[in-house]
Amino acid sequence: MNMARVVVLGIALGAGLIASMLVLSMTSSEPPAPVVVEAEPIETGEILVATADLQLGQRIASENIEWVKWPEEAIADGAIRRDARPEAASELVGQITRSAIFAGEPIRSERIIDTDSGFLSAILPKGKRAVAVSVDAVNTAGGFILPGDKVDLILTRSTEGADGYLSETILENIRVLAIDTTTEGERDDKAMTPDNTATLELSPYQAEIVTRAQQAGTLSLALRSARDVYGEGEEPPQKRGAINFVKFGVSSQSSSGQ
Repeated sequence: MNMARVVVLGIALGAGLIASMLVLSMTSSEPPAPVVVEAEPIETGEILVATADLQLGQRIASENIEWVKWPEEAIADGAIRRDARPEAASELVGQITRSAIFAGEPIRSERIIDTDSGFLSAILPKGKRAVAVSVDAVNTAGGFILPGDKVDLILTRSTEGADGYLSETILENIRVLAIDTTTEGERDDKAMTPDNTATLELSPYQAEIVTRAQQAGTLSLALRSARDVYGEGEEPPQKRGAINFVKFGVSSQSSSGQ
């Protein structure tokens, strides 16, 4: 055999042997030990949270609330803490919610009320009035207007014109407090057929307008879209028209603005 070929073959065998030894040494070596980082313990406190959705005006039951551990730095002012009020879970049973509280949300003292006053007066915001208007399924969107919805009020009255009747929107973005005797926290159905009344949340001036309008004609409620309601402190556009009343032969107008 040619000497050169013998040399090349020897070099190739040596290289293969070295490569095999390197692979064996890499596979047989132990993996590096994992790096363990000790996390600082998170300080927690126990607060009272809702276990189910609570509607406006709903009375709190014992199964509606529970104590839950909460990160200390995330506990907001106003949350009910167990270390401050250990008996709060039993004290709150029977009290009334002043606004909606959702499941998992912390219970805040300002969103509930304990009162011996009437049920409706307990949930009525300060400065507002509750006024009942005569309605039936025909003039409440077929019974699909529910407590908590926002509506526009439409007055229909007879006129001396060719049509004989005139309809106009007199108030907008009005909250329905109750249908008959059912409030938002008590409703269970998707639709309600009213027998007599819808109770509305109004300012004192709006209450005067609605009371006079009931004497002038028939009131209907027009349901507003959930995307077309105004929040607290927002004002809807002022209504262009006005309600004309005649008393003792003297005509006067009441603007339907806020």
